[in-house]
Amino acid sequence: MKALHKLIEIFSNADHSLLGENIFRNKLVHSALEKRFPKGLKAAAILLPIIDIDGSLEVLLTKRSSHLTAHAGEICFPGGSSEKDDTDVSMTALRETKEEIGVKESDIKIIGKMPPVPTFTGYIIHPVVGVLLGSPEISIDRSEVESYFTVPLTFFMNHKNKKESLWKTNDIQLPIVEYKYQNHRIWGATAMIISLFCDRLRGAVK
Repeated sequence: MKALHKLIEIFSNADHSLLGENIFRNKLVHSALEKRFPKGLKAAAILLPIIDIDGSLEVLLTKRSSHLTAHAGEICFPGGSSEKDDTDVSMTALRETKEEIGVKESDIKIIGKMPPVPTFTGYIIHPVVGVLLGSPEISIDRSEVESYFTVPLTFFMNHKNKKESLWKTNDIQLPIVEYKYQNHRIWGATAMIISLFCDRLRGAVK
């Protein structure tokens, strides 16, 4: 529990305004997004869930059901599109988490938010960081989620486990982040959010 309390302390006190989003602030990127999605990006939110397992801080991730039409079988965080009744992004993240993995709002302590991450799939993703309290019962909705697993936070904090490459789209080169944990490939927006989260933790403990 000591590590968990430390995480809450450093993340809650961190300055998230300068989170490493340089690539998303690039004028060419914004221009490409505006051209591709002239009506704007759809708002979405995810929960980045941290859980203490026998003193080890773990990141909980889900694997999307293989029958879904979009991003089938990919690794992601609990989350989804904002709905009209959602009062803020935290409510979206909490609602989606309850729907997808059955964890109630009362079992989650929100410790902070990160700046939104735009994607070339048409979404602006708002990451919400939350700690799962105690040992909450997890019951996945198999219409959306095939399975879930946890990864030690130390794995993501280790630079050796992070693979970076470039992806070219619309004559713009974007950095792609990827992690491979056991038989799981974690990439795309999920990996980028993890990378930015770890960067912020590193900056907070300096």
